[in-house]
Amino acid sequence: MSRTHRPTVRCPRAVDFVFDEVLEFHPELVPVDERLSDPEARVVLDAVIRAHRRQLVCTARQHLGKRRQDADDLVQEICLDVLEGHLALPRDPSAALDELLREIVARCEEVTFEDP
Repeated sequence: MSRTHRPTVRCPRAVDFVFDEVLEFHPELVPVDERLSDPEARVVLDAVIRAHRRQLVCTARQHLGKRRQDADDLVQEICLDVLEGHLALPRDPSAALDELLREIVARCEEVTFEDP
């Protein structure tokens, strides 16, 4: 026995292999959320986030008192709201960026933090 009081002999474990040709996929069992199936909103959001994520997070940080984690969380929450259909974005990326910045400022004004 080793110093940890466990036997040092390894016991082999039986492994059952799963072959992908026997697996079946049933797309009718996967729930479809119509709000998440808007490809145009996804493309616009992806383009804006890829190009302007830093600007969005910096804007949130300015209004949240320099808390980077809170700013990242806020930007991510807004992106999820767009993808879930709770927040509509224009199809023009520059107008979408303006809308996201306005939404960040509006949500930062609503946020209150308790002092520890």
